[in-house]
Amino acid sequence: MKIRTRFAPSPTGFFHIGGLRSALYSYLFAQHFKKIGEDSEYIFRIEDTDQLRHVEEGVMALVKGQEWAGITPFFSNPEWWKEKVHQQKTPDGNFISYRQSEKFDTITAIAEQLVKKGLAYYDYHTSDELDEIRIEKENKKLPPRFHLTEEEIKKHQEWAKINNRVEKIIRLKMPDNRVYIWEDMIRGHMEVSTEALTDPVLVKSNNIPMYNFAVVYDDYIMEISHITRGEEHLSNTPYQIAIREAIKPILLEQGWKDIPEPIFAHLPFVTGSDGKKLSKRDKTLLQFVCSDDGRDYMSLGYYPDAVRNFVALLGWTAKDNKEILSMDELIERFDGTRIVKAPAFFDINKMNWISGEYFKNMSDEKFLNFVKPFIKADLSFTDLPDLVLLTFKKQIYNASMLNELIEETFIKIDRTKIDSILESNQISKQDYGKCISSFKNILSSYHEINETNTDEIIKKVKEETGLKGKALFMPIRLFAIGKEHGPEMNKILPIIGKKNLLAH
Repeated sequence: MKIRTRFAPSPTGFFHIGGLRSALYSYLFAQHFKKIGEDSEYIFRIEDTDQLRHVEEGVMALVKGQEWAGITPFFSNPEWWKEKVHQQKTPDGNFISYRQSEKFDTITAIAEQLVKKGLAYYDYHTSDELDEIRIEKENKKLPPRFHLTEEEIKKHQEWAKINNRVEKIIRLKMPDNRVYIWEDMIRGHMEVSTEALTDPVLVKSNNIPMYNFAVVYDDYIMEISHITRGEEHLSNTPYQIAIREAIKPILLEQGWKDIPEPIFAHLPFVTGSDGKKLSKRDKTLLQFVCSDDGRDYMSLGYYPDAVRNFVALLGWTAKDNKEILSMDELIERFDGTRIVKAPAFFDINKMNWISGEYFKNMSDEKFLNFVKPFIKADLSFTDLPDLVLLTFKKQIYNASMLNELIEETFIKIDRTKIDSILESNQISKQDYGKCISSFKNILSSYHEINETNTDEIIKKVKEETGLKGKALFMPIRLFAIGKEHGPEMNKILPIIGKKNLLAH
């Protein structure tokens, strides 16, 4: 069987870290089997049945976010999923749309056929009436299940005709005394009896198909073999199995292939430090890959490989427990059976550590090329802007951090605290003055100060003043940046430059 995975989000907002995990796992699964010679493919599809909450900007965020994370190849056309349409056609030779909203009429027509076959029925109740039925069941301590027998369906249709009801929804008639069984890749053997299931709505009164109906149709015609999604969809699975069984004969009549049942994998929830499932409304955590407010991984300048690496570990581990993994290593090692059932803890400190490790291990050229687009700080104070950025290479976990580090270290220098720092370190003002006087005098004899001669200049100050250790180095650092801690002296002094140092 051809392995075909998919990422099929509903763009009702921007690209969330949970969505990235679903996309990544689906991609890694397909790429792993492709690497070992199997016929496999990953596709991206837009599930836009919820037209009221649809965010078109969210569609492009999903596209850009995946490309940024290295999940999909780059296409010249920004709406690259439309190019992928040409990989698959309908039985009559037309291209398949990867936007669900472009198939509403086709999907709704299938629901009408189910009604004709007696597998579905029209429900003419208003939403208020359905609420009353639900409340009545609750009061009688009955399951809040909406299910009509054949006789009740006939009576309901007669009642609707008498009362001139026109507006309706279409429901699938769930079979009685049936148990739906499937083997989940993560959760193992699963069983759900129809006694616990309601008759699901297939089409709303506005003729827009429900998610559970449309997604089953798309998964079938696109020949999806493995469905990886969040745990919140677990309750949808028996309904989708029932819908698939009902529509399959119709699809076969239309010329679609007879394909095996898909294999499900329901990912565990991602939780915060409080143990609760992450909420997209929680602004205290950095949860979005890209968004419209700038508080996201792309805008802040996190390295994409690091974010992808961190997300891969949200519920999955490699056999050797290695944590820093390239895309090739993830593809080679990814095994769906190693995804755990337990909730995955979203540890932002680990995210930051992983991102920091990527920055530390980059070549200087790669580091500079990545961070420069994020620099807003004014670097006109130095002739060595690249050295300024490289100075903080081992301190950052996102590129935007450089702006504050540059400002605090080289631009917003506060020398009003020098006296108190000297006192707390038991260095006299006299020794401070002697050290700086010698430093400026020796520096003036040099054409410039650079990484090579900085140690030489400081050594001469030591010989001339007799100062050493903290009494030698701290006064020079305080004189240069007004702080007792900071980058190495052979970095900060050349950055400030001879002219600026002598002008202090």
